[in-house]
Amino acid sequence: MNGLFSDHECSPIHRVHFEPTNSGQLSSAIVCAISTVADRSPRDIGPLWEAIDPEALERLLDHAAARGAVASVGLEFSVDEFDIVVTDCGEILVYGDSSDYGSDDDLEFTFDG
Repeated sequence: MNGLFSDHECSPIHRVHFEPTNSGQLSSAIVCAISTVADRSPRDIGPLWEAIDPEALERLLDHAAARGAVASVGLEFSVDEFDIVVTDCGEILVYGDSSDYGSDDDLEFTFDG
């Protein structure tokens, strides 16, 4: 990935792996990761679709997987007080309070390839 992501000064507070080729798993994995960090029920997490279109995210990662090693894709967005980074290599990184890094409305995208 390149420097288009927010400059997090600390390591992610939570890291989860998912199978990028298993569609339908990603949204649940993101919500579970946030739920774990927030120590709240998944039902108490804000709707994911208010931050990002989960189907579009899955299509983006599917496209990156279809291109293989030629492309590397990652997407960063905020849900509640957390910054979430999802990569095409199957990582979900959760960073703490997004207010430390800028607006909650920031949505960043990177495409290397």
